[in-house]
Amino acid sequence: MSTNLKSVLRNTLVAIGISAIIFCIVGVAMDLGCKGNFSTSNYFFTKMALGSLLIGLGFGLPTFLYENDRLPLFLQSVLHMGIGCAVMLISAFAVGWIPISSGIYAVIFPLLGELAIALLIWLGFYLHNRKLVKTMNEQISKRTKTEP
Repeated sequence: MSTNLKSVLRNTLVAIGISAIIFCIVGVAMDLGCKGNFSTSNYFFTKMALGSLLIGLGFGLPTFLYENDRLPLFLQSVLHMGIGCAVMLISAFAVGWIPISSGIYAVIFPLLGELAIALLIWLGFYLHNRKLVKTMNEQISKRTKTEP
């Protein structure tokens, strides 16, 4: 298996994991908010779980864009976030997480919340990778200075 394919597979599994964790946290919060009486019908839980999986795929699979050195980081990020957020929004509407019939504010606030979460996760990965690159560069500098 090629390194790029392994990287995309690993990133996709990480994205699915993050999506599943968020799904669980929100589910627990909903259950607590309903004082233990949170219930679903008509396969709603199954739809939500599949929507969460689809969102993980939507953010994980496009990570192959970062393997293309010809694209600037900004364009890679915009394309990645654009694809991921589009999949997330389509899934949210399809599953029923965003209540279209409840008015414009009931649609806007969940949309903004979902986008904010996606951007925060992206920012976390960006900062982690930036720190990793800085550490690697420092190690390379130390090695090149100590070599005769």
